[in-house]
Amino acid sequence: MSEIHRTRTYEPTVWEDRVLDEATGQVIIEGTPVDEENMNNIEAGILVAHYDIGLLAEFLAQQTRLNNLEIQKYKNQRLLQGQATITGTSSNGYFRDSEPFVQVSLTGFAQINAPNYDVLVTPIGGDAGLVGRLEVYDKTQNGFKVKMTGSASSVTFLWTLINPAV
Repeated sequence: MSEIHRTRTYEPTVWEDRVLDEATGQVIIEGTPVDEENMNNIEAGILVAHYDIGLLAEFLAQQTRLNNLEIQKYKNQRLLQGQATITGTSSNGYFRDSEPFVQVSLTGFAQINAPNYDVLVTPIGGDAGLVGRLEVYDKTQNGFKVKMTGSASSVTFLWTLINPAV
């Protein structure tokens, strides 16, 4: 194995020019020789720099991926949308045993400040005139429930979760 690959630390070479006495031509300063040892030291320095740059590039790529995941997490926690349908329960025509509801499960990241988020519901289909109110309740980190107070046989609605505190 060459000297370059066995080098564990890099010590830069202090290079000196060869200086001659102009009058006599005698060597005043020998200068740093361009030889195998000094050239291998240059190669070792280049190799260490490549390793350092490679490690830094990998670290920065990893940090970028982590930052992007964190940004996606916050985006997915701040604003979510979907749609659901509530199907009415049977009744005797005047009274029913319970108010129909649907449980909406949230996918992705959990809401970190549950139940302190808002959910807007907008009917988009079904017996819209008989819906009554759509009420959101039981908000948790991974979902919520919506109940219908009216007498519609079914209603489809758009829900929008808004979580500005994230």
